[in-house]
Amino acid sequence: MKLQSQVPFELTAVQGDPPAKLNWGPVQELSVGIETTGAPTGDLAVLTSSESARRIYIHSGVSGEKKALSLIVEWYTDAREEPLILSVPWDSIGFSDHSVLLQYTGHAVRLYVDGVLVDEDWPMGSVDLSDSCVHLYKNVTRVLLWKEAVSPECVDRNLEDRILGAEPATLQYWKPRGFNTGVGDCMPYFDGENFRLFYLYDRRGHASKWGLGAHQWAQISTKDFRSWTHHPIAVGITDQGEGSICTGSLFLKDGIYYAFYAVRAVDGSPARLTWAISSDGINFTKTGASIRISDRYSLASVRDPHVFQDQEGKYHMLVTTSLVHEIRNQGCLAHLVSDNLSEWTELEPFIVPGYHDEPECSDFFEWNGWYYLIFSNDGLARYRYSRNPQGPWLRPAMDVFDCVQWRVPKTAPFPEGRRIAAGFLASPGKYGGELVFRELIQQADGSLGLGFVPELEEKTGPSQSFEGFTLDGASGFVSRGIGSFAPGYVISFEVKAHYPNMFFGFSVADSESFMNGYDIRFEPAARKAGIHRIHAPSLQEDESSSIYQLEGLSENVSVKAVVKEGWIDLCVNGSRTIISRISRRSGSLRVFAQFGSASFERIIIREING
Repeated sequence: MKLQSQVPFELTAVQGDPPAKLNWGPVQELSVGIETTGAPTGDLAVLTSSESARRIYIHSGVSGEKKALSLIVEWYTDAREEPLILSVPWDSIGFSDHSVLLQYTGHAVRLYVDGVLVDEDWPMGSVDLSDSCVHLYKNVTRVLLWKEAVSPECVDRNLEDRILGAEPATLQYWKPRGFNTGVGDCMPYFDGENFRLFYLYDRRGHASKWGLGAHQWAQISTKDFRSWTHHPIAVGITDQGEGSICTGSLFLKDGIYYAFYAVRAVDGSPARLTWAISSDGINFTKTGASIRISDRYSLASVRDPHVFQDQEGKYHMLVTTSLVHEIRNQGCLAHLVSDNLSEWTELEPFIVPGYHDEPECSDFFEWNGWYYLIFSNDGLARYRYSRNPQGPWLRPAMDVFDCVQWRVPKTAPFPEGRRIAAGFLASPGKYGGELVFRELIQQADGSLGLGFVPELEEKTGPSQSFEGFTLDGASGFVSRGIGSFAPGYVISFEVKAHYPNMFFGFSVADSESFMNGYDIRFEPAARKAGIHRIHAPSLQEDESSSIYQLEGLSENVSVKAVVKEGWIDLCVNGSRTIISRISRRSGSLRVFAQFGSASFERIIIREING
């Protein structure tokens, strides 16, 4: 058993012996070690009460998350009837002898296999071990129990990489290693030296802690967007009453980092606005303080505090909530001010945008004489701009960033006048996904665009170039195949449409028949680009994978796209982007024209390394 040898166990159960008995009562600290052998199937071990009710149930079965044969732990407490379920696929850890450790601290339960943390959840209540028995089944040689939370031995990094996968060199399209992990809301911050990306660490797509989310602030940082440092959890769950550490913002003052956030309560009571502090930007201490706003607002939805400083030195906080109204509450950003970051005074709402929901994950900054306010509705980021920090706020013709699949991005400055945005690629039907960065582009009129971050572009192998040609599709649809490529490639080309009311673009598919795949279609007259299934019903539009107000489609258009298993990431004319998930293999490639002719030039394909 790979456990700290200086910690003696309280009880042992051995295969072949009668069930071991214990009467420890309700516990909020416990460790269970299990030694497995061979290729485990069915029940492995179970702790039951005197009435044979399960308390801890370890077995082999098909995981509900990965739909794969997995080692599964069901963890029962007196807080809810349903257990928390932790799991890891057997094909990741291997069908061999293993040392499994369940570590329970009261506010967290963690599953280790051979010293590697493979899953965790955040319970409430206690595990009742009154008049209990330990039962062992086939493929388990021994079970050890401790009345405290013991830790595994220092993990072998090679083993950790083998089980969880090695960390990639680039953080574009990254998510935490593991089997049920994802990046949630992002909170970038530049402290003058380090670009710190704080994000909500997610497991189970917001389903941890019985659906409360149990998010925590994690952090990665960089100085150059080429090398990255992974840091420990910055602001974590440390109490059972914390349902989730929600989105917020960072501020650095006099060498102290302030992390402002909301805590979602487990009992449904109003979320609490608070902050933690740090002297190094890595290790944070919760203050336990509260920031209160009046009951003119919907206190149950208070969240996402964003803090900034004006030119006079006063601090401002924007808070997502709603103005209470007898007919229908009005989503808004509440506005608080402070002279010291700890005592806050409430002002009138900063903005009431008038959408059906509340403006989430706000961001405010000045850039080259323009002031920008970003907020998200239904996950889709919108922005307003003004010459005045208090508005009035102008809506640009194109007021959204990317499409709704790139969720709740926020921004931070970077040297040489740059500004970088970070959000996450949404996963179908659940919260969280992969990290996606964008370079903000400021146009001459103050409006904003988005481009790929040069330092984060995919590393590619030798390129394949193709001669230019013209496709004449005046009578309908015409295409030309480019070839078939291994999963993961970058395509770039330039195209000129010769008729404004035509379509043109490229397609990716699972075979050269192009029966199953996606059209990436440009519509000059509609100033639109979209990623749609090939042979979709006529006039079907998918607003989750379209962008509008796309200028220059009747001129020479430059296109660059990253095509990977799982998504397409597209940049048009270096200043508009759209990322969309796809569900089929995409190695076959063609370009097309419809209802007019289009000239394609400088077609280059680069296969992605690794």
